[in-house]
Amino acid sequence: MPVRISLVAVALLACAGIASARLNRSILVPAYKACPTSNCFPPTRASTYTFDSIYLYSSPQPYTGPGKLALMVVVKGLKDAGGNLVTGRLTMPVPPSRITVLSQSVGTFADGSPLTAQPPYVIDVKDGAGRGRFSLPDNTPAGLVANTLGSPVLLDPEGNELATTGTQTKE
Repeated sequence: MPVRISLVAVALLACAGIASARLNRSILVPAYKACPTSNCFPPTRASTYTFDSIYLYSSPQPYTGPGKLALMVVVKGLKDAGGNLVTGRLTMPVPPSRITVLSQSVGTFADGSPLTAQPPYVIDVKDGAGRGRFSLPDNTPAGLVANTLGSPVLLDPEGNELATTGTQTKE
């Protein structure tokens, strides 16, 4: 009997560990070209590439730190205009952010400050699938608050808007 109880306890602890390891997930939807008039029909995608799914993951924890997950992008079924699976590189520019450092008497940087500029995230795709996992730098200061001022947009290998956060319904 004690062996059974300890096995159940271990199983419950393992389940709790798995549950806490879950990530926040956002589904990215296809990006469409802007319409310069009141209505554009038919609607046109901003990219000739298509995809089965693209997910954006982030940590569910209220606080993060150096070396911890900042963002992860998972791409499945990326195809070119001819319907061929793609091997190439996608990029996700980091949207403008308002950066505040609460420690070390730094405060809030001016919007658009060159000190807050970040290089784009790069996701390598092979045979239509790719994953990019990005962590906070080891020199991330304590007390960092980054207010995102824009929505992430994933760019195709040609630099066109491929996908962004949003919502869609079935046709």
